[in-house]
Amino acid sequence: MLKELQEIGLSEKEARVYLAALEIGRATAEQLAKQAKVVRPTAYVQLESLMQKGLMSRYEEGKKTYFAPESPAYLRHVFEKEQAALGAKKKGLESMLPDLVRMFEGAGERPVVRFYSGKEGIGTLREQMLEAKDKNILVLYSFDSLAAVFSEKEREEYSKRRSEKGIKARIIYNKKDGPFPDDFKLTTRHNVSEDIFKVTNDIVIFDNKVAISNLQGTLFGVLVENAQIAESLRSIFEFIWEATNNKAKSKK
Repeated sequence: MLKELQEIGLSEKEARVYLAALEIGRATAEQLAKQAKVVRPTAYVQLESLMQKGLMSRYEEGKKTYFAPESPAYLRHVFEKEQAALGAKKKGLESMLPDLVRMFEGAGERPVVRFYSGKEGIGTLREQMLEAKDKNILVLYSFDSLAAVFSEKEREEYSKRRSEKGIKARIIYNKKDGPFPDDFKLTTRHNVSEDIFKVTNDIVIFDNKVAISNLQGTLFGVLVENAQIAESLRSIFEFIWEATNNKAKSKK
């Protein structure tokens, strides 16, 4: 019954000493300590606590001090007292909760990081991009790495769905056998040689989020939701975009 007594409101050692007292009746602290399997100093501490709860009494007989258990019916009072204490704590929590919530909300944005495992996980991550509120997304990716994970049919279906949702994409990409001949609907692309700027992942910047998919070796994706990180990567993207755009113009 140790567990049950603890649930009512006694500590483990209080329960041990009280059960020992119920088993052997009137006894010295030393006898109770032995029965309860606790050291004598601990028994004295628990006996004092049990007396305060009304579950033990003490009396002198000759030169010895004895302790005797009170009726287990008093456990109701212990339980009721425990309930009252919990009620008071709940009221205290309810009164301070609005202030705590205001402190939490006033502390500023907290970054959220989610992890996605395997090809299915990356697929789930890519679905998040199709729900972008801002219909202008930025992409850096390796075509060859993506093609090694997702089939041509899967890539075409994804592009079609993005187009249907009206999401425009500016893309900087690597492709070993050379650039695509043309852009396609809602898409503007800049090809960059791997010798100049090598990308092996799929990185998408949208809303206040950055999605990074590892496409080589162990497949996994990470979604970072943080306005400052997203803005920083946008700046990096724009810098590379402008550099590649100027290079394309100089060739003309």
